[in-house]
Amino acid sequence: MHEGGELGYAVSHAYGAAFDNPDLIVACVVGDGEAETGPLATSWHSNKFLNPVTDGVVLPILHLNGYKIANPTVLARISHEELDQLFRGYGYTPYFVEGNEPGDDAPAHGGHARHRSSRRSSGSRPTRAANGFTGARPRWPMIVLRTPKGWTCPKEIDGKRTEDYWRSHQVPMGEMHENPAHVRILEQWMKSYKPEELFDDSGRLRPELAELAPEAAAA
Repeated sequence: MHEGGELGYAVSHAYGAAFDNPDLIVACVVGDGEAETGPLATSWHSNKFLNPVTDGVVLPILHLNGYKIANPTVLARISHEELDQLFRGYGYTPYFVEGNEPGDDAPAHGGHARHRSSRRSSGSRPTRAANGFTGARPRWPMIVLRTPKGWTCPKEIDGKRTEDYWRSHQVPMGEMHENPAHVRILEQWMKSYKPEELFDDSGRLRPELAELAPEAAAA
């Protein structure tokens, strides 16, 4: 798993890890603000150098939440059709996972798309290796995850729009020492994630959740 940042190197690092590592699947999370940088915009073309037989697989996940520090992002300004065509032109098959309600329905759709994309990613290399690689470049899957900016944070703070707006990228509330109301807002926000379902009384991650992490392969 490689989570990117503002520098724009997430995708190139992900492909670097996959080259010459045929058993590796790299899930690479790309913020839509990062996607505007020159290095990131260019590195989408790294799939042209990926050999389906000898290399691993990269599964890019574009997190399209609409805003960067103070403005809408470029990829959020274009239509769904244009975005789909853009990444098809880059050589990917995009799967769109979209939602704005953090209920039971949204994760189910997201999980289905991730499972399908991951299955296609892992299935491409062994299948082509068994059948003999002809040199035709496959169209690799990717995920476009569209969610509101600052999803689940308070919709407004001090009368100013926060959720699904650029302001959530900054510090949505400050003056914590001087403004007890902000402390209460933060406490309510954090409790909305139901930490009691994740951690025991001593603050440790519950064993049944810790067991979900994959174990390292034997050396």
